[in-house]
Amino acid sequence: MRKKLKILFILILLLVLIAGGFALGVYLRLFDTQSLNEEYGLHELPVIGEYFVPPPAGEEHASSSTTNATASTGAAASAAAPKKAPETVKITKEEIEKQQKERETAEKKRVTKLARLYNDMKPADAAKVMETLDIDLCIAILQRMDESNAAKVMTAFEPGRAAEITQIIYEGVPRRAAKARSAAANAPAPGTEPAENTEPQQ
Repeated sequence: MRKKLKILFILILLLVLIAGGFALGVYLRLFDTQSLNEEYGLHELPVIGEYFVPPPAGEEHASSSTTNATASTGAAASAAAPKKAPETVKITKEEIEKQQKERETAEKKRVTKLARLYNDMKPADAAKVMETLDIDLCIAILQRMDESNAAKVMTAFEPGRAAEITQIIYEGVPRRAAKARSAAANAPAPGTEPAENTEPQQ
């Protein structure tokens, strides 16, 4: 008889502990009672169901229908919206001139840096390297070097190279610009045919 009482007492104690733990979890909001109620139907249980409010009928259906409706309206709105044509970017003359000035300033900075490097080199070594450079770049570097160092480099050049550089510096027009001008001058005017080389027949 005592054993039965002990077992009954332990069972009651376990039930009290479980119920108390669950109540404490609900009080401390460790459990989401609403989702548990919807998932397991706790409102339908005989004693515990009094403490749970039954969810309104069709709540899940309504929520799913609203999400579907919003998705469909979003898709319809995106489909109904006219496609915008890509905007053409217009660059003004002032912006082009500004970009050109920025490029020229950056180029001058690079050439000045190169001139400082060649100033620190021996004239013979600098001449060896500069003979392989494009002549316009070579002239731009020489014009930014110290005059004494530039003269020493010029004497280390081959005579033909030194004479060509001297001629271009005297004219004040880089070779690329001179070539472009001469090509434009020799080009036939639009709408005219090149003159045929006619020789008098003997």
